Amino acid sequence: MNNNRTGYKKGDPTSVADLLTKVYTKQQWKKQWRLFRLVREWPAIVGREVGRLTMPAFFRQDTLWIYVQDSAWMHHLQFIKLDLLDRINRTLDDQPITDIRWQLQPRLPSLPDHTAPAPHAVDPGNERNFQQMTQCIANQECREALQRLWRHFAAHSD
Repeated sequence: MNNNRTGYKKGDPTSVADLLTKVYTKQQWKKQWRLFRLVREWPAIVGREVGRLTMPAFFRQDTLWIYVQDSAWMHHLQFIKLDLLDRINRTLDDQPITDIRWQLQPRLPSLPDHTAPAPHAVDPGNERNFQQMTQCIANQECREALQRLWRHFAAHSD
C-alpha cells in the first residue's frame, strides 16, 4: 500500500535526503533561506551606507519589502531603486524579484525598566547546612562553585 505523503510503500526504507527535500518544500523554507542570504550579505549588496539604514524584511510574491529607518531615506531609495533591484537580483540569481517596496522599520516596544532586587543577607545557619551537604563533593573547585551558586540564589530569592 502506497503512503500518499511520501510516495513510498509502508515499510520501505526512505532516503533522508528525499524526506528533507519534501519537508523543506512543504514548509516553504526556500523563501526564508533567500531572505537569510540577503540579510547576511546586505551591506555588500547595497553598500555600507544603505546597508546601515535598511534591512530586507520579507518577500510577498516576487516583491522584496525592505525596512528603512526614516521616510527621507525611503524617498532617496526610490531614485536608486532600479540599481538596487539589479544588485539584489545578482545575488538571487535563482529566483529574481520583480519589485522592491519600502516600509518604515517598526519600533521595538520599550521594555519596562526592570531592575533586579538588591541581594539580601543569607541565613548563616542555612549556609552552614548547605556547606555540610556539599562536603561529599570530591572536586574542591566544583564544590566551591556549587556553594557560590547556592549563595547567589539564596541572596536573590524572596
